[in-house]
Amino acid sequence: MYFLIITFGFLLAMRGARPAPLQRPGEGLGRIWSEATDFFLTTSLILALWALAMAFGKTQAGAREYAVAGLGIAAYLFSRYQKKTDTFFLSVLASVFMILSREPDLLWGIFLAWIVSSGIALFQTCFLGLRYKLLFSHVPTAMKGWPILCLLAGLISVVLRNLGSLVF
Repeated sequence: MYFLIITFGFLLAMRGARPAPLQRPGEGLGRIWSEATDFFLTTSLILALWALAMAFGKTQAGAREYAVAGLGIAAYLFSRYQKKTDTFFLSVLASVFMILSREPDLLWGIFLAWIVSSGIALFQTCFLGLRYKLLFSHVPTAMKGWPILCLLAGLISVVLRNLGSLVF
């Protein structure tokens, strides 16, 4: 789950629907947590559809046979309905597959979806704060690009990993 949080947190922070504005971090925080809520609800809905398909004996074989196509189509349609990017669609789909491979139970799956979505939001919040601080500090412009952003993402991932090992 840690891999999902860091990878998709970074992807959604850089290539999300609308990048969070650095001049007004309050608006960016609201947008980040709104996206995390959408991520959680979409993932939970797809997990509930999977549990519904697996609940009936006659649909189990078809659901297992076409799991990639069925879950992929559901994730794609839900993300397009919400007018989200392809990054959001791929993040939801990968999260659903990782959650189903780890825990097939619906309630634990929804709990893991909540952990992943809140972890992604926490990562993006830390990343937004560090980008804001970097923008308004006296760092040379050559150091304000991708190399420092990747270094900051790596440092945030180390901190979140250590916090996660303390909590879980």
